[in-house]
Amino acid sequence: MTILSGKKYLVLFTLALILGSCGWILEDHRYDYLKEKQSEPIEISSEQSTRPIIDFYPIPRTEEDLVGDSYEIPLPAQVFSSGSTNEIRMHKLGEIRWLYVETLPSSVWPLMKDFWASSNFGLSYEDPNSGIFESQELQVNSKQTKFQMKIEHGIRQASSEIFLSHLIKNTDNNWIRVPVEDNLEDDVLRDALDFLSDAPSTGGTSLVALNLNLGQKAVLKQSEDGSNFIEMNLEFPRAWAAVDRALKEALITVNDLDRTNGVFFVSFTQEEEEGFVRRLFKRNKNSKNPDFKIYVKKIGQNKCTITVDSASEAGKNFERDLLSEINQSLS
Repeated sequence: MTILSGKKYLVLFTLALILGSCGWILEDHRYDYLKEKQSEPIEISSEQSTRPIIDFYPIPRTEEDLVGDSYEIPLPAQVFSSGSTNEIRMHKLGEIRWLYVETLPSSVWPLMKDFWASSNFGLSYEDPNSGIFESQELQVNSKQTKFQMKIEHGIRQASSEIFLSHLIKNTDNNWIRVPVEDNLEDDVLRDALDFLSDAPSTGGTSLVALNLNLGQKAVLKQSEDGSNFIEMNLEFPRAWAAVDRALKEALITVNDLDRTNGVFFVSFTQEEEEGFVRRLFKRNKNSKNPDFKIYVKKIGQNKCTITVDSASEAGKNFERDLLSEINQSLS
């Protein structure tokens, strides 16, 4: 009898709770916002306030930007699917060598940490925020030296670049790079390449190194006047070499080039039936043979832009397509 009474009270309590909730829902809440009070402003730390805020879809501030009751928004940045070949290769440009790895830096970081920990050089310092490893100090020709490795996001989507410097302590106790003819960068980089090649293709991701996934070095953009360009966070020699390699990978034949002025001369013919050229004429069978000039322009110490220009009307329609093809093939 007592148990039944307890159940009865529980049912009555549940019904009262439901009816009370329904009463609040059925009330008119249209003017509740008038009862709201101003809250304290959100305080932003000095560290956060220094970070730039990027508005990818800005609302026009002047009437000149409006067309009737609407306005145009800029094209979003291009996103490509990451490579599926798990490619690893060594690059060389002048005195600089680096490894290209077709995976995100946060996945490369734990592998390189294992590499240094298992190597004869050991590991004395690591910073996942800057992507830097440093080996223990070692004696080479009776001089104090060490290796410093840096992992960065690559040019291509979801790729990494690994740079290595062999450093020596000078008379002022400053670490400077060992001359190319005496340093061991090539040997150690090849050891790192072999280590990555033997590592499983489905490795883990380091949460502490996720910020290294930011900072892609090439982005296809559109300026306010509607023109398209690729912005590259690279010095001119590397930007030029990257475009040259991208054109070859996209099977685009360069007729001539002028490195001093940063120009590639490209022309397409209907007879070409491979790569980007084949798709270009397939989309527009009435197109004449277009000529293009691809410009690599230095706009800062470590920044360049890539633009495409065509003198013919037929080529104007494909300038962004050509830029897109180059951007997708950069590495």
